[in-house]
Amino acid sequence: MMLSAGMMASAQETSPVNVSVSTENMPEDVVAVIFNVDMADGWHVYSTDMPEGGPVSASVTVEESDGMEQDGKLVFEGSEISTFDNMFGMDVRYFEKSVKFICKFRKTAKTGSAKGYFEYAACNDSMCIPPAAVEFSVDL
Repeated sequence: MMLSAGMMASAQETSPVNVSVSTENMPEDVVAVIFNVDMADGWHVYSTDMPEGGPVSASVTVEESDGMEQDGKLVFEGSEISTFDNMFGMDVRYFEKSVKFICKFRKTAKTGSAKGYFEYAACNDSMCIPPAAVEFSVDL
């Protein structure tokens, strides 16, 4: 299996957020694409399924898929913080320091591929950076 990843946003080394992408073979013909997100001190990345009118949710968009299909929603492993945010005027959920977002794909053929991007938004106590996207491509 091959994995490629790239940034669609500004240069990652100047960002307070670093995203690396890896894959893991799982039982029952499932492949997990794992987005490891590390944040600089004072920065946070928002969780999945944020309410409308709030910050951009962490999400995965699958642009092409052949021989694989997305298996469930994007999930996370990390300590989610929930608090009222004055900037958005609502309760928000986010992660500090690090979090893993995991998107699973089920193999539907002996060979296949999927490609798309992981999108996230990050802020600190005084500002936000524009939403960023990390492209991924998985080949079986």
